[in-house]
Amino acid sequence: MRPRYSWDELIPVEETYAAAEFLVSTWYLISRADPDNFTFRKHEPKLTELLAMNLKRLIANSGLTGFWQNEDQEPYPDEQNQIRRIKNDIKYLSNASSIRIELTFEFKKLTQSSLSTYRSDKGMRRFVDGNYAKKMPLAVMVGIIKDDPTVIADKLYKSLSIPAIRSELQMVHDSKGNYIRRPSDVLRDIAEFDTEHRRPSDKAPKNGTTTIAHILVTCPKQSYA
Repeated sequence: MRPRYSWDELIPVEETYAAAEFLVSTWYLISRADPDNFTFRKHEPKLTELLAMNLKRLIANSGLTGFWQNEDQEPYPDEQNQIRRIKNDIKYLSNASSIRIELTFEFKKLTQSSLSTYRSDKGMRRFVDGNYAKKMPLAVMVGIIKDDPTVIADKLYKSLSIPAIRSELQMVHDSKGNYIRRPSDVLRDIAEFDTEHRRPSDKAPKNGTTTIAHILVTCPKQSYA
């Protein structure tokens, strides 16, 4: 049986929540102010670049003591021990508490027909068998949507409930037997739900698993045409 830890033992809970809340509120603040630049047609890197720029610009008003990174590159050895580099969308980092926080947000456009991409090695699996958020107990997937968030959330929930997909994503259940925690444990009222995943020993935090919180953000409606 894997070790059980409380969230207070793994992360600075209040700062983690505040960082996620600030990211989401900043998305809506700037996307509503500038809908033409936040249309769903825009490439994900452009959207995350604009968001990161504004997270850095507005952080003084957030109460956060850490800092934001966008598209930082991290070296890691591959199977042939050659050095490769990976890019993370947006990270929040801080050493303000006794526990360091390195919260990675991976953004992915999400529709009813792109659920498999969201779950793939270009999405969730970056936090499972990939090199994103190594040794971190919590990470965040952010689905950028243009459809009804309730419909998309339910479709994603159902897809992650399929046994074959649970196995592929190394999902583990909680003490109640739930593979998906709804509402989210740490990011309640921000994330739609959480999933927990086993990771290889060289990528796993001390509790052995990484929990992914799943957040949905919408593009301005007037930009859909």
